[in-house]
Amino acid sequence: MAVNVDTVYQRVLAIANKEQRGYITPQEFNLFANQAQMSIFEQYFYDINQFDRLPGNDTSYSDMITLLEEKISIFKKRHQAVAITNEFGDGTLPADMYRLGTLLRYPLTGVANSTTAEIQVITEEELLYYNASPLAAPSVQRPVYLRTGSNSIKIYPHSATPSLSAAVYFTQPQCVLVGGNTSVTINNVTGNFSFIEPGQTVIHGSINANTTVDSIVDNGNGTGTLVLSAAPTSGGTVSLTFASDDIKCNYIRRPINAAWGYTSVNSTALYNSGLSTDFELHDSEETNLVIKILALAGIALKDPSMYQIATSEENRSIQQEKS
Repeated sequence: MAVNVDTVYQRVLAIANKEQRGYITPQEFNLFANQAQMSIFEQYFYDINQFDRLPGNDTSYSDMITLLEEKISIFKKRHQAVAITNEFGDGTLPADMYRLGTLLRYPLTGVANSTTAEIQVITEEELLYYNASPLAAPSVQRPVYLRTGSNSIKIYPHSATPSLSAAVYFTQPQCVLVGGNTSVTINNVTGNFSFIEPGQTVIHGSINANTTVDSIVDNGNGTGTLVLSAAPTSGGTVSLTFASDDIKCNYIRRPINAAWGYTSVNSTALYNSGLSTDFELHDSEETNLVIKILALAGIALKDPSMYQIATSEENRSIQQEKS
């Protein structure tokens, strides 16, 4: 489901050039196209807020909330991993996230009463109030997080002790890597050893990406053995970093940029589907895209009449939808 970028471009050109108003170059069109796409996409969230206050109906194909949810569902991503970067609960959200939905912390093995929990978002001020009360303080059963940047979060509680953390991330020291052998010997079984679980990711320069722990054995003499899914590329005594992938999120991603790609033949731009990217919006938005792009083109071409006609048509469409 997508809106063909060439269809929109040809319609915009046909309308704009009907009275020789001016030519819209591919570069200009691509700029206008993505401005229009993001404008339509962002409006969905405000429309849902507005229509949610009004009584709906039982007809699925004409209920406005249902229609808007259908348009947004194209961009929903569920149960996506959040990269935990250290033992202090710092995490990085997916790069294509536009609006964050639910943050989930899956059960921690070895932690009493640990269940799948929604991590509640709070502010810095609320964290101060929560920590001031023993009953309201964040816990493994009631984790919280702060937004520390556009794509970064901080989860509470956190601790260097994995059993107290909402995000298991720790370093196991004094490990002997043997190149070409999947077994890793732990010379000194420290407290962290008991938190290593099958399936955890192992991170180190001598270990291939996406290597995980297959099994763990406590040898009972102060040493332990890990069996990895892949052999290290080199040997030596190093520290291994183990991270669990137990923090996931649901979010809405942003639309990818549309592009009208072309091949120049005799100084003429000819459409090239291999170099083009269609609009990701629902098929029903094709007319809205044409109208919005024409309005932007009217400003660029300094043609008030084209801008006014496009704006008038857009207002008429909005009035029809919301009346």
